[in-house]
Amino acid sequence: MATIHYKNPRVLIILLISGILFFIMTCISIAASYYNTIQAVRLSVAGQSMKAATSVAKTLDVAAYQAFLANPVQENKAYGQIKQQLEEMREQLGVLHLYTLQMNEDNQGATVMVGAFPPETSVGSEIGDPCHVYPEQITQIKNGQSYYSEIIHDPLYGVYMSAGAPLYDHNGKVIGIIAVDTDMEQVDGIGSEVVRRSIPIFVFQGLFVIVLVLVILGWQCWYRRELKKAIGETEETYQDELRSVITSMRSIRHDFVNHMQVLYGLIECGYFDKARDYVQSLMKETKLLDLTVRIGNPALMVLFHTKWEQAKSRKIVMQFAECPDLFEQIPSIDLIKILSNLIDNAIDAAALSSGEKRISIACRKEKKMYVFEVENTGQEILPEQREQLFMNGYSTKKSEDNTQRGTGLYIVKDVVHKHKGTIEMKSNQGVTRFTVQLPVK
Repeated sequence: MATIHYKNPRVLIILLISGILFFIMTCISIAASYYNTIQAVRLSVAGQSMKAATSVAKTLDVAAYQAFLANPVQENKAYGQIKQQLEEMREQLGVLHLYTLQMNEDNQGATVMVGAFPPETSVGSEIGDPCHVYPEQITQIKNGQSYYSEIIHDPLYGVYMSAGAPLYDHNGKVIGIIAVDTDMEQVDGIGSEVVRRSIPIFVFQGLFVIVLVLVILGWQCWYRRELKKAIGETEETYQDELRSVITSMRSIRHDFVNHMQVLYGLIECGYFDKARDYVQSLMKETKLLDLTVRIGNPALMVLFHTKWEQAKSRKIVMQFAECPDLFEQIPSIDLIKILSNLIDNAIDAAALSSGEKRISIACRKEKKMYVFEVENTGQEILPEQREQLFMNGYSTKKSEDNTQRGTGLYIVKDVVHKHKGTIEMKSNQGVTRFTVQLPVK
């Protein structure tokens, strides 16, 4: 039996957490939609029921109802008149139950007096049957206000909502309550219908979450790939410079041994004046080297030292202008890419010069710009060559070992473009100068 091992368990964790969050949010959304729908329907029905109760209270024969209250029995002729009016109004309004209530003296409830019920139902009420009305609802009635109840689930009368309005006599005195019961059986069906209609929205939300997770994972993979690529380029660049430093150290060690041998020979042979002159010449060279490495940025200091050794080995004079600025707003790897490629090209061009072999390097900060200049003697770059100079793979020099050339200036252009800088090239009378300007943010 094979076992699958995932290289990145964090992806599974992200997917699992996203699935759980989506499930929870979906449940909450469904519950909220259902609750809001039920509440909206309930408030709408309550408003209509209170209006219906108020309308019945205004149209009911108050005189007949007062005559019934004087003798509240079914044999009372007024009872039949009021019941008939309530049944007709119940049919017109389309409500479930319509009846009148008499408030108890303790204001803790009420009793049914006359009721109108659907003819097909087996339930009904008798005069004096208790009806549960909350004290706060009775207070509302006495204050001339209507009321409505929550949805009631009654095993006898079904699922309904009750609303009431005050019934006044001709003197404006509250003599009872007109109560209206509205059938709420269909509310659950409405809630279910809303949930069913919301399914496409929930599906869309699920797809959106899936797409969002995939986008995040894709962005994460792209970022890691770009980071790995950048780290790889950085490592490659620093390895090249490290190899140059090692080569330089070997060269210095070799020169040191040679210098010691010459000094030893001169002293051994008694040529003390010549030995002193030889030491003085070494001191001049040491001071010159000290001047060239007085650079504020450590990465540039190492780079310039190695390039100075390379130029020296090819009999090229390399001059540096003192640059104490740290260039902190530009990553060291980008500084190395720009200057190492420009200096390498300058060394190759100066080495082929038939006259003076010289390279001048300057790095400085001017107002809000970093300026880097590399100037070398050598063959002039022709106008037709300048248009293609920064293209990848183009080179004015022929490769002797079939290795790819023409990538240096392309890399420089790419880094300069990344920092929204500029690069200019001037070449005339055997001197070529590249000037790079990078904005200081």
